[in-house]
Amino acid sequence: MIKKHFMCTHTWAGENARKDFLHQYKDLTDRQLFEAIKTKEAELLAHWMGREDFFYCHWYATDEEAIFEALERLGFNDIMVSMPNEMQRVVSASAITDEVMVNPDEVEHK
Repeated sequence: MIKKHFMCTHTWAGENARKDFLHQYKDLTDRQLFEAIKTKEAELLAHWMGREDFFYCHWYATDEEAIFEALERLGFNDIMVSMPNEMQRVVSASAITDEVMVNPDEVEHK
């Protein structure tokens, strides 16, 4: 099973979805979030949320469907709309390698 990196853009499915979500999960820790949503095929690596309608997640998954299945396990597909995009280039200032970065246009699409 080969996993790939995905950036997922999410937005709320309804007017009260954000408020209900934040209220329901107000005591959730970061560890609990990562453990609750992890499956064999998909794992959440990072999560960014501000006050805007959109929020973002970094996933490591076999494919887009694995992300939707992980979200569905918690009922999240009912409250949010998600758009995963595979990312061939993933670099981080906290993990400098000094290697030439991947050119997304030169990665074979499977």
